[in-house]
Amino acid sequence: MKKGNKEIQQILSDSSKLQDFAGWNELSISAAREILQRLQEKPDISDEVNKYIWSNESSDDLKGYVSGEEKGYKRGHEAGFAKGAFLGVLAASSALAAYFLKKK
Repeated sequence: MKKGNKEIQQILSDSSKLQDFAGWNELSISAAREILQRLQEKPDISDEVNKYIWSNESSDDLKGYVSGEEKGYKRGHEAGFAKGAFLGVLAASSALAAYFLKKK
């Protein structure tokens, strides 16, 4: 289970955590539950939700959280890709060097 799904499951299984989540996001408990259950099924943000997040109706905390998540994911993905590419080049060059040294 992915980390996000594990956290969502913990919130859904604990009524006090669910109430806190609903309160922080200015939602009813049933709406919060529905959103969290949907996030487990479809973790991508739909266009409607994205419009709501950036509208005047949502809180600044929610906007800040989403911005931080997006930027953190992007930086993590870029760093992971760069590390993978570097290790791939290093492994290929090491294999070539070993091959040429073995031939000599």
